[in-house]
Amino acid sequence: MIILKYPIRRILIVLLFLFFSHSVVFSENGDARSFYHDGLNALTADNPYRAIESFRSALRINPSYADARLGMAEAFFLLTEYREAARELDEARPFAGNYRNLILLDARIQTSLGHYAEAEDIYRNLLQERPHDADANRGLGEIYAITGQKELAGEAFSRSLQYSPGDRRVLLQLVLLHDKAREKAQADSVLMEALRLFPDNLAVRIQAAEHYVLYDEWTEAMDQLDRANSMLSGTDDKRYPQVALLNAELSLRKGDPARALESLQTLPDLITPEALFLLARSYRKLSREAEAQSILNRLLGNWGDDEIARMFREEYLMRTSNGFEAERAEAADWHLEKGKNFEDDFFYTRAYNEFRRAKLLNKDNPDVWIAFTNIIRKLGFPEHYLDSLNAALFDIPSVRPEYSVLKERLELLEHSEKDSLGERWNIINPWDLYSAEWNIGVYIVNGSSSLPLHTGAEETLALFLSDLLDILPDIKLPLDESGRNPEVKTVSSFADAFRMSRESLDYFILVSFTETSRTFSAFAELFLAGTGERIGRFDEMRTGQGMVSDTLHTLSLTLSAGLPRIMSIVSVDGGRVLLDKGRWKGITRD
Repeated sequence: MIILKYPIRRILIVLLFLFFSHSVVFSENGDARSFYHDGLNALTADNPYRAIESFRSALRINPSYADARLGMAEAFFLLTEYREAARELDEARPFAGNYRNLILLDARIQTSLGHYAEAEDIYRNLLQERPHDADANRGLGEIYAITGQKELAGEAFSRSLQYSPGDRRVLLQLVLLHDKAREKAQADSVLMEALRLFPDNLAVRIQAAEHYVLYDEWTEAMDQLDRANSMLSGTDDKRYPQVALLNAELSLRKGDPARALESLQTLPDLITPEALFLLARSYRKLSREAEAQSILNRLLGNWGDDEIARMFREEYLMRTSNGFEAERAEAADWHLEKGKNFEDDFFYTRAYNEFRRAKLLNKDNPDVWIAFTNIIRKLGFPEHYLDSLNAALFDIPSVRPEYSVLKERLELLEHSEKDSLGERWNIINPWDLYSAEWNIGVYIVNGSSSLPLHTGAEETLALFLSDLLDILPDIKLPLDESGRNPEVKTVSSFADAFRMSRESLDYFILVSFTETSRTFSAFAELFLAGTGERIGRFDEMRTGQGMVSDTLHTLSLTLSAGLPRIMSIVSVDGGRVLLDKGRWKGITRD
């Protein structure tokens, strides 16, 4: 008996140790589970910051807790920390294996990182095993939407809703899909369903505000934004920058640029094209042009192909004549280089437009005048060439070598035209003749444009189009108070434009613009001013580099082609008639 006591005692000690260890582990796992459930509740409440804290506490207790690791990855994903989310996912793989939630989150992370092919493969493999998986169909729809495959995206989202009716993410994705195609009625219908099912969800309210802004429905947008602001907590500012951007735009619309500036300064990252553009607009509205130009320089330094931002910067420089010499020189040089490229490719009209813009920005640059007069000579407009040479000699200092070159060209031109058509008809100055032009007004209908990336840029685009129209030979636009720049007016309806045009104009044009991240479209309707009869509707759309200026140049020519040709009789001599075909051509034998 004495011999058996020691082994029995040893066995009892071992059993007691195992029981104690199991109790400790069970207790610790119980605490880990509590932290894990706290993290899940935080995710449900849309608070990833608190979720990360809870999941991290669970992982301190049990580093192999796969569900907590996946929760961490989900929280980082919501904070757009995609690489950190991927790292957490890799940590969970040894413990989670082919867990469905891990696979789905991996696909979402790959999508957010732009690895669309990898994400699509993950979803397709999952759908082979689970054809009715709503989450996999939704993820596939998101990839199709991002890559521009609208029909496939719609089908995938419909399947997802069929298997999981009322899915918030799918409803919001459908709103985005319809908004991207500017299908307002369909987007409205889906959005109403999302608001009915999730009236207290911050993401839904923000999506609703963005939707209404897209269609310039500012009253509805303001209502949704007020609801969203009431739901925000202090930690949400970084996660929802759209709210600050929308607040800024609404403040500008209400004539309160100071408040817009305050909203923008709450953004954690101001270095985005949308934020910088709104910031520049706010500074300009506050008459702080130096800051506006500085912000626009920064924007164009990072996104040099942002044509609308460039037009907005140049709009002020072209309407004024003093200050900002460095900005004027840089802007003029940019157009000078672009014009030379057009000239080298024999696109002389486009080259003329670029050189003319460079001249308006920096008329003291002799290189600009050389290029400008050269292209007019190549286009074959003698009166315009003569007039421009005289203007160049007036602006360029006589000590510059370019002055001598241009003066010699002027003397040669005057010598060659001693027996000109004008002199034979006793026309002293063709530019003093009554112009053969149609008087046309350009109007923006309030709320007709959709410019989510450059909100409030309708006037800038309309002014650019008006400038292109005004240099055409048979079109004349009303000028602003300075008498130098075309005037654009914003109206609430067709009736307002008709009333304002009827007494003083021959035609009027209603314009609107639409942009996405990949396309730019411009729409114009041409009306008779006397009767309001619509002559035609003209649509132009372009993609890729230069899409904005290309669209507006083409639209200006299309509008001009829609007008009847106009000429005025200058003189009659027996059976001969002298006709003026417009400002560019002046007097001609035709």
